Amino acid sequence: MRGEWKATTSRTVDLGYDQLLVLQSQPGTRVRVLYGHLWLTEEGGGQDVFAGSGAELALKARGRTVIEGLDRARVEIIEPAATARLAWLGRAASWRQSLRRLRDLPRAALRPWHA
Repeated sequence: MRGEWKATTSRTVDLGYDQLLVLQSQPGTRVRVLYGHLWLTEEGGGQDVFAGSGAELALKARGRTVIEGLDRARVEIIEPAATARLAWLGRAASWRQSLRRLRDLPRAALRPWHA
């Protein structure tokens, strides 16, 4: 099987020296250091991590993650697009509900008006 494409959302954030970025993370979120250096800690996680240009870190814990720029840094936050999947499921559910309502209408309501 070829590589599987997974929907993600990403955003790029520039951090200054000592500037903090706090995010609600979930397992599967990745932090890519585009340039600069940073310090990262996860709520309920193990050890703090120091990373520099080119590093990519996979977050393991669900909860708050704090990222601090140790100098000017640019990071890319790549998150699984679970919310997009849930939105699609919500639309599918509303379609199912609409079809059920149509099915449950009395037959007289479905007759053409000109008949």
